[in-house]
Amino acid sequence: MRPYLQTGFPWHHPEQPHTPHQEAKTWWAALAPVFVRAFRYGAGLGPREAAHCAQQVRQVYLNPARWRLFEDTLPCLRACTARGWQHVVLSNHVPELPGLLAALGLTPYIARTFTSAAIGFEKPHPQAFHTALRALGGATTVWMVGDSMTADVAGAYAVGLHTILVRRHHPQAAHYCETLTELPRLLVSIE
Repeated sequence: MRPYLQTGFPWHHPEQPHTPHQEAKTWWAALAPVFVRAFRYGAGLGPREAAHCAQQVRQVYLNPARWRLFEDTLPCLRACTARGWQHVVLSNHVPELPGLLAALGLTPYIARTFTSAAIGFEKPHPQAFHTALRALGGATTVWMVGDSMTADVAGAYAVGLHTILVRRHHPQAAHYCETLTELPRLLVSIE
């Protein structure tokens, strides 16, 4: 099914803004043809079965029991919080991202959450970053930490932010951590 899910999502065309703050139901309905195509041609289902399965994607995807944190996530957030850092999530994600973060126990460590489905811009579009920065007001030091060289690092760098790439090494990344365990030390060393 994977080849049939490589196009059709808003983040596949980050250069195209979309309607911000639309209802979650509307956001998911726009993706129904993508899911139907994947079930039809990737799983070999008939039209009726594919449509039925496509209607179940949202419920299954949003089930918190299907999500797992990396083992280093909470220790990293705790260590950075103890050093005075505030954490903001800017993600190419579904409208319900704040609820998923809450279900995973992350909200005590997250000051703000910006999901592309709500703001109308996908990373690396500069407006995705500018939207978050405007909302943060007077933040004096901002680092973008992410696992995508294109969406996170290059996008943030293009608007003047400091960046750290995690989990996926890339020779153009100025700063890199193999795991989040290394992140607090790296931040101390480059502050």
